[in-house]
Amino acid sequence: MININKQNSRPNILLLMADQQKASAAGGVYGNPVVKTPFLDKMAEKGIAFTNAYSNSPICTPSRASIMTGVHPLVHQVTCHQNRAPFNLPQLTEILQRNGYYTAACGHYERSRCLDRGWYEQADFNDSGPLYNAWYNLHQHGRKDVGWSSGGMDVSPEEGHAALLTNRAIIMLDNIQASGLPFFFHVPYIDPHPPYFVPKPYDILYNPEDIELPPMGDGKGRPEWQYKCLEDCGTSKATELDIKKVIATYYGMITYLNHQMMRLYDEMDKRGMLDNTWIIVTSDHGDYTGEKGLFNKTESLYECLLHVPLVIRPPKNISENYPKVIDGLVELVDLFPTILGIAGIKVPEYAQGYDLIKWAMEGAKNELRKYVFAQVGNYHGHLKTTFPGGMPESGRRRGLVQGARSMDFSYIHDPDCGDEAYDLKKDPFELNSLLKINQDVPEELKELKDSIFKWEEECLRLRRELGIIPGDRGFWEGLPFKDSHKKP
Repeated sequence: MININKQNSRPNILLLMADQQKASAAGGVYGNPVVKTPFLDKMAEKGIAFTNAYSNSPICTPSRASIMTGVHPLVHQVTCHQNRAPFNLPQLTEILQRNGYYTAACGHYERSRCLDRGWYEQADFNDSGPLYNAWYNLHQHGRKDVGWSSGGMDVSPEEGHAALLTNRAIIMLDNIQASGLPFFFHVPYIDPHPPYFVPKPYDILYNPEDIELPPMGDGKGRPEWQYKCLEDCGTSKATELDIKKVIATYYGMITYLNHQMMRLYDEMDKRGMLDNTWIIVTSDHGDYTGEKGLFNKTESLYECLLHVPLVIRPPKNISENYPKVIDGLVELVDLFPTILGIAGIKVPEYAQGYDLIKWAMEGAKNELRKYVFAQVGNYHGHLKTTFPGGMPESGRRRGLVQGARSMDFSYIHDPDCGDEAYDLKKDPFELNSLLKINQDVPEELKELKDSIFKWEEECLRLRRELGIIPGDRGFWEGLPFKDSHKKP
């Protein structure tokens, strides 16, 4: 018989995830001087902050599928919200469960996209009840004709979605403790995903007048599709104050989320559940929030959509003989081997990421990778503009968009709207594509472009080796991925 009062000696893992928080909207080591992120900062004080962590896709389903399968969207073939995870690719939770872990999840973990396997206990935010009601209430706020509406909700902080999700997570702690097993607990919140509305008084936590608007550039180096996107977003209808209010509300959503994550942390601490628990805090992807004059997200591969915070806090009994801040390039696909490594479970050979803890404990002296890669698009559904919570129609792509980034440059291969290339040192907000302004392309950028197609071939080879059978694609009618870079 299991002694439920005895702490299992194998390490536990708590994975906390924001939805759509970009790294530039985090304080502490991430450098934002305005937004307050007390929980993230607290974890970074005793943990490892990865300052150059990138999502493998700028939208929810593909990014989460990569975390849970350990491979890129090109391999698992979940490249847009139309797709479902393949049935014959093991998911992280199945591997953990088979190796003696109690697995539990509550929140926004894409249960409807087949990322629901391997959980002993799960509570999706779309299940009928208080969580769904709070989400539905949120999505009744905001205008449908523009992407920039924002403000406060007439609910108390205790009635907001993040608070109710935290309540549900705390209830789940009873069964986690009762199992007597090491646990993997995943709590993916919705905040700060648009609509940009938050319970009062978090809507006035930040003064819009104190916020500096992101630069817009002169427009000469922007791809043509963005002008239609600006129209879809209703940007011309917004004043500078309107956009500042969006950013202020987005920051309020992030601080609200931090306070709720702290509640869960404190409850677990009171129960003695943190002594042997690794805590991972990240986001699935980022958000425009006014950058380029755009809002929410598109099927594009920009810094603001891919760069996310990532902090890993070891248990108290782990020696602090590791760097506190690591600037090397990492991807969210690294979480798959990292979590399995923490659990002492053999990582499948096909996994495309790296064990970040092993790397950190070795001093992170050698770079893991020269480039990070991301893919998105190949959407053939019928959604148009889906504000206030979704993306503009002009931001969707029928072709597969692929991108690579180094510390200095980014290259985006967009078969629908034309390629883009940026010098990140001179143009960190990616406002002037070197291909649009006919500037000489540096040799490193040419290598970066070539790396995209080399990576594509590597992913296609791995997909064939694994025999991946794609999940449901709805009205999918596209060309095979292998032809994506040959499309007109």
